[in-house]
Amino acid sequence: MISQPMKLLITVAIAGICLCSCLTARTSDPVACSAFNKQGDAATATFVRPKLSLQIAPAGGGKSITLLATANDDGLVSCSVFFDREHRYVAVGLIDLRLKPGPLFIVVADLAIKQIISNFSVPPSADMGVSLKLIGFFRGGPNLAVLGSGAPDHPGRSFSTTCFRVTGGQESPPEMRTLPENAESVGNINLIDAVHNRLWFQSKPEFCPLRSVPLIGSGPGAAVDEADAKAACDAVSAIGYPGEDTLITAATRDSGDLVTHVDFVHRSVAQVVLPNAGGRGSYTSVRSGVLSADGEAFAIARIVLANSSLGDAHRQGIEVDVVQVSPLKFVGRLRLKPDTDSASISIDQRNGIVKVLSFSDGRWNSEQLKPE
Repeated sequence: MISQPMKLLITVAIAGICLCSCLTARTSDPVACSAFNKQGDAATATFVRPKLSLQIAPAGGGKSITLLATANDDGLVSCSVFFDREHRYVAVGLIDLRLKPGPLFIVVADLAIKQIISNFSVPPSADMGVSLKLIGFFRGGPNLAVLGSGAPDHPGRSFSTTCFRVTGGQESPPEMRTLPENAESVGNINLIDAVHNRLWFQSKPEFCPLRSVPLIGSGPGAAVDEADAKAACDAVSAIGYPGEDTLITAATRDSGDLVTHVDFVHRSVAQVVLPNAGGRGSYTSVRSGVLSADGEAFAIARIVLANSSLGDAHRQGIEVDVVQVSPLKFVGRLRLKPDTDSASISIDQRNGIVKVLSFSDGRWNSEQLKPE
């Protein structure tokens, strides 16, 4: 397990880094997010208040499509972008990160007609909750799923899931659910798997077992409680869902950042330690994880840090490490520019080639991974 001094050091370092990025994002820095579909088409969303630019780049290298929309959000935002499973619709959600969040903004494009077909906001309400997040296309179909929970500074165990049509109308009333008393609070968007209709949650006082409940409707929950999979229970920032019965996580460890793949039906666990990053005196902290659209590759964004002579943590850059999901093995890594937004990273894996898409220096960058 990671030691308490290292935990504290990493927490302080990341808090400082986040604070700096948050303060600049409030004024002029773009907010960026991206995604690939299974065909290899790339969607990049860049928000510079109040304009959202959505660009679709075809896998075959054809002419890109650029669509513009307006979102009148005056708070600090982050964004997420999703394809539906038929590769027809692309949806962008702009999430308010303030302690008293405002509305969720959603923009949807129809690639068949190459137009924005809806641009709407979903305000907080007693029925849906205070903090709203677009979590993707429900089960990959044509309906968008929005998760509602408590305020960021007062998270609770209750949540709602509401489906919306791509044209902006509400498809169904919010479905409310409350987690068991021995559950951690709802609020971490990384633990939500809209494609497989699951919300995962940690237990307390121990994080394990990691359990799940359906977002909508009834059905059996799943649990990760294997003794050798405890690292998966710690991973709340880097987690992916390759299939109905599997998940993959990455967690910071003193002995080396650890990737864990769990099949909770066959009760099997596989793990791999990521190679050291940086030079002597540097260390890493797992920041985020993203799965390829086909579920066969998982990319882990790690912040590379080093302490000054005064003990202050300084960010040296971001490394993206890619693993093959099954069988689990390390594939390769890329060092990205220090100002790369880890939330902007997405990967495409097809025909044995892995491409990493990221945003830095005010522009989008695409790099091909060289296997090691």
